[in-house]
Amino acid sequence: MKTAVITGSSRGIGLGLAKEFLKKGCRVVLSSYAPEEMEDELKKARAEYGSDKVIGIACDVTKLEQVQALWDGAKEAFGTVDIWMNNAGIANTTLPFWELNTAEIPRVVGTNMIGVMLGAQVALKGMLEQGCGQIYSTEGYGSDDMKRTGLTVYGSTKRAVRYFSESLADEVEECEKPVQVGTISPGIVLTNFLIDDMKKMEPELLEKTKIIYNILGDTVETVTGFLVEEVLKNEENGKRILWLTEEKANARFEDPAYLERDMLSKFGI
Repeated sequence: MKTAVITGSSRGIGLGLAKEFLKKGCRVVLSSYAPEEMEDELKKARAEYGSDKVIGIACDVTKLEQVQALWDGAKEAFGTVDIWMNNAGIANTTLPFWELNTAEIPRVVGTNMIGVMLGAQVALKGMLEQGCGQIYSTEGYGSDDMKRTGLTVYGSTKRAVRYFSESLADEVEECEKPVQVGTISPGIVLTNFLIDDMKKMEPELLEKTKIIYNILGDTVETVTGFLVEEVLKNEENGKRILWLTEEKANARFEDPAYLERDMLSKFGI
């Protein structure tokens, strides 16, 4: 029975990943910087899957001592950590860079990049000591070199996540123990993360975004089910697990069923 630690798992993609791991019979450590929100989801998960299968540990991924406490707590509860998911992330307000509140920059970079590095380092040290394990970090817009006005800071951090993960995967090749590093790429997932951002957009940008999201957007359940299945069967170091591949995206723009989809009305958009 594998144990998965997932940062940023009190909502959205992280929570979806946690539920899918539990469905597959894994033990799960929920983690979030929002303790009350996490506790609510922890109660639900324990009621459905059993209190021996899931615990929750609050963690600000930008604080090394809290990341270390997350690892230590998971080890104490379940003995080993087989999978560590660096999923916690935040986005900046969608504005041109020069209009962005400067205070947002270190927050986004700290969570999306420093948080990934701290998580990977703590997990890697622990996994080398225990003799095995896998570390995955969540990619996002910018990982594939795509650019968009208003997402310069966020996209830069996600491109950095991909470079960091690829470079770290090369480094662990030199280790004698079976530890793997990889990434997951969820594509466009219709979470509150995206919906809240859309509600702040100017009308012209909103209309353009709606067209794209209705065609390429997917529900949390659709995406996380695929990602978890791929993670659990993967044994390859340096693996990129992608849901929305270029081929899949191109095919949707030629498929009437996707061109006519309305994924956003249920969110009031």
